[in-house]
Amino acid sequence: MTLLVALKGKDGLVLAADSRGTFGDPRGITAQNDNQKKAHILSPHVAVLTAGSGEVGALVISMVAQKVAQEKSDGVTTVLEILRTTVREQYNNWFPTVPAMQPMALLQAGQVPVRPDLAFLVAGYEPDNSPRLFGLGSFFDFSPMLHDYGFAVQGVAQYALYLLNRLYEADRTVQELTSLAVYVITETASQDGKVGGPVSLITIEPGATGCQIMPPDKVLQVQEANNSRSKALRDSFYKREAVA
Repeated sequence: MTLLVALKGKDGLVLAADSRGTFGDPRGITAQNDNQKKAHILSPHVAVLTAGSGEVGALVISMVAQKVAQEKSDGVTTVLEILRTTVREQYNNWFPTVPAMQPMALLQAGQVPVRPDLAFLVAGYEPDNSPRLFGLGSFFDFSPMLHDYGFAVQGVAQYALYLLNRLYEADRTVQELTSLAVYVITETASQDGKVGGPVSLITIEPGATGCQIMPPDKVLQVQEANNSRSKALRDSFYKREAVA
């Protein structure tokens, strides 16, 4: 499993992902790997996070990155369409006998074959500098879903949604939302073992700055600062006796 988080602020976008890959049926014995790369820059102003079948997703992203580079594309809608076209074409080639969408009742009963689960969060700026967040998922044949309420999550989302509904504010800066994005992932990891490993983080700003990957040591500094915030919050619930 995984957790992907994308946040929109007043001066840019923040994308964060864990690095844990879980192998096997989560209802039984599983193995895990904390070296999954789930955050990718596709163009100067567009980045994508991947969830689901990691190896399939990595192959699709490599194909899309090559096409975007060859066409010198930018702009979130343009790159989104390249991603969607590519992944749908490849899924139809790789799994020609499995329908893209199956009846829910048959899926839940395990009575029909399914294509590998794969999902993306795509974030970036349009040529007019308007920011957008999109989701794509194999379950809905990769139909684009516009997240127009400021944030998007994918994967183990229950804790993340709770935290974001309480803490997210759209008028915050990229720097502030960086702390929140990391906090949401590490808090989820503390409660659910299907999320974990080092956090990857990408920021996107309009203009010349564009997409930037935060170095791992900087992400660790954010986590350490968040630990202090968590302790301050916990301590605020307990009365301390004044020292004479």
